Amino acid sequence: MITKPEQHDTDQTGNRLLREVLESFGWVVNDTQRDYGIDSNVQVFEKKSATGAWFHVQLKSSASSNYSADGTFVSQELSADHARHYALEMRQPIFLIHADVASRQVYWCAPQLDIQLSASLRNAEAISVTVRIPTAQILPSTAREFLKALGDIHLALANREITSASNSSFSDSLKHIPDQDVLYRAYQEKSNILKLRKIAEFYKEREYDQARVRAMGVFNDPDASIEAKVWALTQLGHIDSAIVFRSGRPQVEMAESLLSHARSLQALTKRGPAYLKFYALIMRSAAELGLLVHRNHGLFLGEQQHAQTFDNPVLALGFYAERSEVTRRVVAKYNQCLRLVRYAANYPDRWMLSRALVGIVHPVGEYLITLRSENKLAVAEAFSQSAFRICKLAAWICKDVGDEEGIAYALLGALLTTRSADSDEYRWALDTAQNLPDPDMRSDVLLKLERAKKRWAGELVEGDYHGDTTWQIIQNMASELGIDLSDESDPLVRGLRTAAKDNSSERVLATCEHIIDSLGATGPIAQQIWRLFNISTAGSKVIHCTLHGYHAEGKDLDSAYSELKTRHCDSCPDRKPRPEGWRGTEEEIRAIRSIHHDFVASLTGTPNGFRRASQD
Repeated sequence: MITKPEQHDTDQTGNRLLREVLESFGWVVNDTQRDYGIDSNVQVFEKKSATGAWFHVQLKSSASSNYSADGTFVSQELSADHARHYALEMRQPIFLIHADVASRQVYWCAPQLDIQLSASLRNAEAISVTVRIPTAQILPSTAREFLKALGDIHLALANREITSASNSSFSDSLKHIPDQDVLYRAYQEKSNILKLRKIAEFYKEREYDQARVRAMGVFNDPDASIEAKVWALTQLGHIDSAIVFRSGRPQVEMAESLLSHARSLQALTKRGPAYLKFYALIMRSAAELGLLVHRNHGLFLGEQQHAQTFDNPVLALGFYAERSEVTRRVVAKYNQCLRLVRYAANYPDRWMLSRALVGIVHPVGEYLITLRSENKLAVAEAFSQSAFRICKLAAWICKDVGDEEGIAYALLGALLTTRSADSDEYRWALDTAQNLPDPDMRSDVLLKLERAKKRWAGELVEGDYHGDTTWQIIQNMASELGIDLSDESDPLVRGLRTAAKDNSSERVLATCEHIIDSLGATGPIAQQIWRLFNISTAGSKVIHCTLHGYHAEGKDLDSAYSELKTRHCDSCPDRKPRPEGWRGTEEEIRAIRSIHHDFVASLTGTPNGFRRASQD
């Protein structure tokens, strides 16, 4: 008689459990038949649309799972070969999932993130290993952490690839190519260099309109050489990005502008010399990396806004799903850029490529900010060192042809890879700058290095642009949510403006120690903003006098305070402004509100004064 093994039934039950859990998110589970140690491939969907994120699954099912004495983990035995393949060898993300069919519980772990497992596999010769799968990592309730781990796996794989490459500088493998300086000087002669230098001067003085008019003039000049047009179009990219940055417009427009100009460069150089085509290719790859990095930052902000309350789980899960895929694309695009850098190191006309190479470093600098904010320091260091090597290569190329402006550009690019004057990057930039032959160029770069040190120390630097941070966060999140903020008459945009402006009540609290603010009526628009952006300050506000029991409500913080001030504060003999220059920290303001919580609740009849309203 043919009998079916009991484990076969257990495996089938475990597979059904896994499908029930993952398909409840709308994800698609595809079983595999021939892959080594892989049971399924899973595609992550959001609202029936593929996010592009996917991962492998190795499923282990048991009718008698081996729990630890305290119940904090399940022990899962694997062959050493399989464990080594999952943790050390695979270049795609994989999760080890344990299905306890008796209790119908599904637990997960990520072998590629398990440092202890990786260390034991490198050092041991055992036939099998035991993996501890935390019972806290249970699905579906930890879907957010699961997707976050998916993004972390992509970063871990990137870290391995970047750090496994030679730690030496790209320039260590450089071969001497004769006549580079001759080619560089010939290029300058074709580039209408005097006009382009005038454009650079206007840009440096932040006279962007003047710089733009002149750059467009060179670009549209039918008699200008293709070399001059390339340089003018490159400068236009920097000019337009600076205009967007200082206008307060959505920051995504900066990345989009650079990519648009890079595409124009490729169109311009389509029939031009090979070295200009290569230059345009690097510029486009760098711009594509920049747009992906910006998307990653916007999704990170969305995650952070929803991380605490998780009031909108579907939206928050979407942020994590999309970001895991964007992380993969950032890593893939940066690896593509590195391949271009390696080829550029000994390219016959490398004298042309240095500025384009530094263009790769700029988005890496932005990416490092996000990585460090998440405390992913090992990955940040790998990206930082890799980008630093690109800057050193660019500076070496420029030094070889006597291009001091290019050297300066590379030095300033290196500053984006560090946040400390006590670093190899800063010391290299300082030493190189001090040896620049041109005294004006040397003085200018040294001044920029000194300004960078002040910023890292938290000092305000004269001339720096400081935008509305809260509004920038809203703009970045809105771009990922597909919300257009350009129509200032739109009630949603007006509500978001109010939410950003009233995110801090410091300006009102500073007027008197007896003043406290609270939320008021929160209508449909304000509720929508709260749900999408996790910002509660879009509705009306109430200002209270804790000494005399007065209060006034307005559509925003300033109108509410204006009413209370007119009716009571202007004639109040007990008015007691806070010390001049008082800047209430978030903790201080939270403490003030906590002290007066009961007062606000008794006066308004609701905790913190908040109440839902049917109209805005």
